[in-house]
Amino acid sequence: MGDLLAGLIGSLAAAVVILVVLYMVAHFGVLYLPAMALMTLLVVIAVYVYIRFKRALGERWFTILGPPVIGASAAGVVLLWLGRGEGAVVVAAAYFGEPVLGYFIYKKLAGVDRLWAAVFLLSAAAYAYSLPAVMAGHWYIPFAADLAKTVALVFIIRRVWGAAGGQRRGGRF
Repeated sequence: MGDLLAGLIGSLAAAVVILVVLYMVAHFGVLYLPAMALMTLLVVIAVYVYIRFKRALGERWFTILGPPVIGASAAGVVLLWLGRGEGAVVVAAAYFGEPVLGYFIYKKLAGVDRLWAAVFLLSAAAYAYSLPAVMAGHWYIPFAADLAKTVALVFIIRRVWGAAGGQRRGGRF
């Protein structure tokens, strides 16, 4: 459970950072330096989460598809740092891979809590597929989807934490 829990906690951290980034981009623009710094942090978190889930899942397609998705997102962030706003389009396109990767995570989580695993997958898909709406000024749509994913992750982490003995060791989340 260690790698699964670590991947989930990393995903939760990313989800919270995404909420902040969406607000910043909506109010200050995609080339706002603090937003770009947080997007860079998201790429770093994505690498960490990928490594942890790769170990926990042992899914061949997850292992194959993860690097191109993360690499495309990183390329988009680099374009943003170079002052090229189209980097946001590249990042949004890269996020279309998130629900595909999320499906493999869902399969594992469904054994822990089928309802919250489904909420996780559906909200990840809603976030990824609505992300282009930010460019049209509708940042609240992916924000709501990411908020739902954040809530799902909290519930799932609590279940995995408890199953891993976190409560017996006196740990609280």
